[in-house]
Amino acid sequence: MPTYAVFGATGSVGQSLLDVILQSPQNDIHAYCRSSEKLKNLSPSIASNKQVEIFEGSLQDASLLVSCLQGSDAAFLAVAEVKNRPGCSISQKTAHAVVSALSLLKKENGDQELPKLIVLSSASLDHSLMSSTSRFILNILYRANSYIYDDLRDAENFLLSKENESLVTATFVRPGALSHDTQKGHYLSTEKADMPLSFLDLAAGMLEIAVDESGKFNGKGVAVCPRAKDVSFPWTAPFFLLTGLIFHFMPWSFRFLGD
Repeated sequence: MPTYAVFGATGSVGQSLLDVILQSPQNDIHAYCRSSEKLKNLSPSIASNKQVEIFEGSLQDASLLVSCLQGSDAAFLAVAEVKNRPGCSISQKTAHAVVSALSLLKKENGDQELPKLIVLSSASLDHSLMSSTSRFILNILYRANSYIYDDLRDAENFLLSKENESLVTATFVRPGALSHDTQKGHYLSTEKADMPLSFLDLAAGMLEIAVDESGKFNGKGVAVCPRAKDVSFPWTAPFFLLTGLIFHFMPWSFRFLGD
């Protein structure tokens, strides 16, 4: 039975991953979170689901992360800041913690294959996926999410660094705008990122990458695109765009408007 580790299980992407992975009774989940109480409040059925094992604790608890990764076929790093928080580094911290755990896991298990990493990213980090979008709009999007994107990019650079090539096999999943909608069907692309995309379709695309055994996505950025044309518009996006621009140009304002 395949086993998948999910880091960021209480977030929107993590919650969607739990839902999609559990569509098959053959799948098991190692769900990492900082608060099991929060996870169980978000997903009450998780507490009694025998397919799910919860790993609660700090990212600094290396032994906990090793246990979470142990026996998993792939690990989803579904961790990113939602607001354009100045100096945010949660993606980098997660990447560093997971790589440290992989190093310990390799020492414990010798030549046993390590889980591959499916890492949440953004289409805005690869403008070739958004070639139909004007440079002006791309610049606006970057500034509205600058701290988030810088964190994601630094995490990617760390995972792809030469020092980690013996530990890390990673694919970076680059969706466009995300929406809370039903699962309507998706496809993978290395050429474009259509949007909006539902969180559930994103999760299904991430799982498709995880189960692929060809290695064709290793080290690459891959967009998950919607097949449906009627995915609901993310109406919170304009608010986050506006506040993100404020935080970019006036970082000090986050303490008043961000929390």
